[in-house]
Amino acid sequence: MKGPTADMGEPLEPYVPDPTLRAALEDFGQQCDREISVPPQTRLDRGYGGGTLFVARLGEPAPPGREPARKVFVKVLPARSRHREVRGQQRPRAALGDFARQHLAEQIFPPIDLRDGRRLMFQEPTSDFQETTDDDARVRGLDELDGEDLLAAFRAVLEAVLHEWNGVVPAPGRTGPPTRETTLGPYLERELRAAGAWEKIHHAMSIFGFHSDAESLIIDSRPLPNPLRAVGPTSPHHRQPVRFHAGFAHGDLHGGNVLVPCGADGRPRPERFSLVGLSAVDAEAPLTRDVAALLLATVLRYVPSLSRDESEALIDYLVHPQRGRPGTLAGPVAELVRIADEVGAAYAQPLAGPATWRRQARLSLIAQALTCTTFEDLRPDRGLWCLRLAARAMQAHLDENPVGYAAAAAPPADPAAPVTAVGRWPVSPPNAVAPAVPAARTGASARHLLLWCALAAALLALAGVTAWALAPGHT
Repeated sequence: MKGPTADMGEPLEPYVPDPTLRAALEDFGQQCDREISVPPQTRLDRGYGGGTLFVARLGEPAPPGREPARKVFVKVLPARSRHREVRGQQRPRAALGDFARQHLAEQIFPPIDLRDGRRLMFQEPTSDFQETTDDDARVRGLDELDGEDLLAAFRAVLEAVLHEWNGVVPAPGRTGPPTRETTLGPYLERELRAAGAWEKIHHAMSIFGFHSDAESLIIDSRPLPNPLRAVGPTSPHHRQPVRFHAGFAHGDLHGGNVLVPCGADGRPRPERFSLVGLSAVDAEAPLTRDVAALLLATVLRYVPSLSRDESEALIDYLVHPQRGRPGTLAGPVAELVRIADEVGAAYAQPLAGPATWRRQARLSLIAQALTCTTFEDLRPDRGLWCLRLAARAMQAHLDENPVGYAAAAAPPADPAAPVTAVGRWPVSPPNAVAPAVPAARTGASARHLLLWCALAAALLALAGVTAWALAPGHT
């Protein structure tokens, strides 16, 4: 590899301390005869996925005296998720419309497998993104922003995903995004599978002390419907009809996958954002999937700092945004909920109206909240908060949408399924030796008692026979 030049950026070592990753980057540079360096202050860490994302400068072969460089996103996937990510990257960006050309990063080189099982990928931001940033400007993730900058970027992303990527401008033979018909159980299962949580959700429920087939959960002494129960075909709610608006969705929309360029003045330019992590792009997704994902991932930043009353108010606001902002909830977290509901309602107005949109959005919120319970770095506190959110949202959905004929159409409930389950954390002390089971000692005592009774009966019988034999007339 040619050594990085002073004009391009800094050497790799100060900014890429991981020796395995650094060796792979150096080997990549040698094989493709390109200069690669890492500018200062551009390292970004992904949130829930466990991967790492940072910006590098890549020099292209050029005539003598000219060394053009372009920014690329370098993404390092953990071994457990790398195959799912690459499958999603195979979709051509051109097939995703003008929005994709403006806001979706594109994979520009084949992925590189590291010797420890991780995978290294190179994604190129859009031309708008490249033009906004100069050599000294920072690239910031949405989860690095705060205050007004965060709110502006949050709104810009949601408006672009809905109004630009899934515009409702009438076209010949079409008045807006298509609608799809399904039922409640398959809707939730599809969303959990799309988020990669289907294989983990039952284990996550057990970690919190719940049985995934329970009809209801007792959380903080309050019985709530189990939001996962509707996925089971024996649930009376499984076949409840669901109608939703479908279209393009990023599918993994959280702050670590939204990159915002900064101008020469250091101010973010949210309208020129770029999305990375295209593993779950879907052209037939519920349009509330991205809204719920970005909203929940962003408000979770604030949950640990909320008081008990504020935490409850946030759940109420997420479940019932149409009721308005609770007086006990202040700061950016309340504005995030308001913006998401405002943007969604404005988008849905020309369609079936805000009521239908909010019903669909609540179901997507349930699925996203359940998904968040599977993230190890959110457990225990925020993970259990997400489970409470999912259960409260399911309660609101069932209250507003009675079972009706779906109960008659559903198979009878499984009598073996537990009725309730009580959640607790932890379920048992880590690495603790299992105590003796009291029932086993009780069983042992019962067996001893039976033996003594049998022995006593035998002795009494023997005594009776002996007395009879010794009685007069039997000698």
